[in-house]
Amino acid sequence: MTPSDDLPSPAERSPVVNPGPGGVEGVAMLLAPDPRSPWRLPPPFAIEAPHVLSAVAATSPDDVWAVGQARGRPLALHWNGSSWSVPPGPPSPAALVGPGLEGVTARRHSAATEVIAVGGAYDRLLGAEVPLLRHWDGAFWTDLAAPVLPGGTGVARDYVLTDVTLVAPGRAWAVGHAFGRAARLVALFWNGESWHVAEGLPDVPQGKLLAVTGTSPHDVWATGAAGRSGLIVHFDGRTWRRSPSPTTRSPLTDVSAAAPDDVWCAGGGTVLRWNGRKWTRIKVPIGSVNTVTAVSPTNVWLGGARGDLAHYDGHRWTWVPGPDELRDTAVWQASTATHPTGPTWMVGSRRTSDPVTASPHHTTTAHET
Repeated sequence: MTPSDDLPSPAERSPVVNPGPGGVEGVAMLLAPDPRSPWRLPPPFAIEAPHVLSAVAATSPDDVWAVGQARGRPLALHWNGSSWSVPPGPPSPAALVGPGLEGVTARRHSAATEVIAVGGAYDRLLGAEVPLLRHWDGAFWTDLAAPVLPGGTGVARDYVLTDVTLVAPGRAWAVGHAFGRAARLVALFWNGESWHVAEGLPDVPQGKLLAVTGTSPHDVWATGAAGRSGLIVHFDGRTWRRSPSPTTRSPLTDVSAAAPDDVWCAGGGTVLRWNGRKWTRIKVPIGSVNTVTAVSPTNVWLGGARGDLAHYDGHRWTWVPGPDELRDTAVWQASTATHPTGPTWMVGSRRTSDPVTASPHHTTTAHET
């Protein structure tokens, strides 16, 4: 089963999420530091369905952020170690249709926590897709102005943002894609004061960037789609370049770096691993993967459709059951870990009317091709 058989995957939709009339709810779960421990559900969210969750970021066990959309409005949730809350944020302009948040990143430094969320919406007045950029100031979410693409005028339009990562205090990258005649890969850089459009990205027809991660300002990876195939690009501190990789039959919807020479990306039926020199294809025990989190070279988690989960311990992959309460109904969209010993989190959505199906339990030895 592919993600699109149940809920739309990040590769197949823009940040404008339309979950339909009820029956859809965001779900989250966490894993204790011991990777052998079972996944468990935290207390429920204090919001009514329908809602969906698209991304999650954490700085500590008591500082976790999850974003998505609820009832046609951007949604940002915070976990303080014991309960969820919905921190205050700005109202969405009436002209926006279906605004949602697709990516979030968080980093603790000094006495403060820096949190950035990105997404998109359709602006009825402009007749165009527009990006969303939100920053957390410690008490309130604020909207920041997005930059205008080269050749554009007036306000930012004709592109959306799908993911964001902080690579250093006050330094972040956000990625996405443009529409129409200006269709192109989009990457924005945050210098601590304002956002700027990156220049020199590869020219990829029908290209989209869907996920981004980085180990430093000089080592940033982004993945996405070139048409229906996967796409990987890398920033070395000066230049963005396309990274040669095995051909895939689906977009690459997530990327996670355990180290500069140990990077993982995944999407559909494909998982790839970077060893510092090249990408290799990895055989895994689940058929549909949306998200990957590499806590370390010996602790990697995958999540996909119908609640599929798999874990790599440095030697072999093992299929892992999710919480009984979800009963294989969740579509996992994003995951994160508080390195090196904190819990791993995974978020997604499920249709509450989904029938219960059984998943096989099996183990496979890690294999690279």
